Amino acid sequence: MPPQRPAPSARFTPPSRVRAAAFGLLGTVALVAFGLRIGDVAFVDEYAYISQSYYADLFLTGEWNDPAWLDFPGYDLMPLPKYLIGTALRVSNEPRPGPAAARMWYANTHSTFGTPRTLTSARVPSILVGGLGCLALAAIGAMAFDFRVGIAAGVLLMLNPLYALHAHRAMSEAPCEAFLMASLALALAAWRRSFAGRASGFRILGLLAGAGVAAALAVLAKFNGLLALMTIAAWAGLAWAIPRGAGWGWLWFATGSALAAVTAGLAFMALNPYMTARDPVYRVADPADAGPLRPGPLGAWGRFRLLIDHRRAMSAGQQRIFPHNALKRLPERAKVVAVQGFGRFGPFGPATSDSTIRYDMRQDRGAFAWLPLCLGAMGYAMAYGRMQSRRREPPAAWAVAAWALVSLTVVTLYLPMAWDRYLLPIQAPFSLLAAAAIVGAWDALARLAGWKPRLEPS
Repeated sequence: MPPQRPAPSARFTPPSRVRAAAFGLLGTVALVAFGLRIGDVAFVDEYAYISQSYYADLFLTGEWNDPAWLDFPGYDLMPLPKYLIGTALRVSNEPRPGPAAARMWYANTHSTFGTPRTLTSARVPSILVGGLGCLALAAIGAMAFDFRVGIAAGVLLMLNPLYALHAHRAMSEAPCEAFLMASLALALAAWRRSFAGRASGFRILGLLAGAGVAAALAVLAKFNGLLALMTIAAWAGLAWAIPRGAGWGWLWFATGSALAAVTAGLAFMALNPYMTARDPVYRVADPADAGPLRPGPLGAWGRFRLLIDHRRAMSAGQQRIFPHNALKRLPERAKVVAVQGFGRFGPFGPATSDSTIRYDMRQDRGAFAWLPLCLGAMGYAMAYGRMQSRRREPPAAWAVAAWALVSLTVVTLYLPMAWDRYLLPIQAPFSLLAAAAIVGAWDALARLAGWKPRLEPS
């Protein structure tokens, strides 16, 4: 029996030229908004990445077996931000600090390098990928709900004080979030196609292979990027669980999800020479060097495990050094996520925050509005997804809800410190859910007032 044709959709779909203009305007405004803050006071960790920007030179010149890849800086910080910063310094003819600068920064984390122009140049990549992240979220929103929701979500993310803060800092957060959302935008396009009666399987595989590459770029910035692969896995389970007519789209998506994981692993190894560099002169590190012993001739899997173990050790060390910010019990983590994650780091939070105060009404009072809105938006997404399913459309609203739940769960379970950057992964999905609920409420009011906007089939 052939699959039934979808019922007409209630999605708002303006002409393609209008959509292109709106996305272009959103990207431009985001770049301007983030760029206006390029002269902000430097954050100490920015110079950790600047001091290691010489890794970009090693990578771009093909020196993938240089012993420096196995030094402590080679695996303490992920390489993509260093590549971006080093490339920006090359383009602007700014000198790159060398290994001595990296050792100096570890000896004194308040060390600075170069001139003010060095910092300005190093921040440009974060501004660019920050704008990319807003566009990727808008694309996800347009696919999952409609065009208006996508644009509103991009604007909410642009206005989010935590996202805006990292979208101009020369660090790892902005690249990680941007490529994570780009990965999910490609995966959602594949997920929607998997619901077609005669799914184009090879197109699904191609989109998910691209999602795997984007996920690898996210992980090459920060391990938070693994949330992309976790979310894609959740979507594979969701696609299998949702009843549908004839077709094997769910199987194509499941196969593509495995392909995305494999592609991500291969891209991660190809773009991170630490994973494959040979060290024919393996030796114990000089005691004057920063960090522990070199990893030695471990295989790729052993080196990846060393990266994981190293991050765990660093988190444990942070908890010892900064006990006032340490979170060692799940109830503490959940409270910080609820109060800070939806308070000072939500869209109603202050432009700058003070992490030395765990709970502060002045900083966190925005949670009284944002947290209930986000919880209500989760319910709205579940109802909207059910409506999509009844219209025999891909229930993409459920996919967005799954992304938000995966991010919220992982952040709450892992959160080692009450620091802003650990709460960044929940901002984008909940901005999208809130945008959907706001647009839905507007439509409901419009219907009550007797005004019906022009809607077209999607």
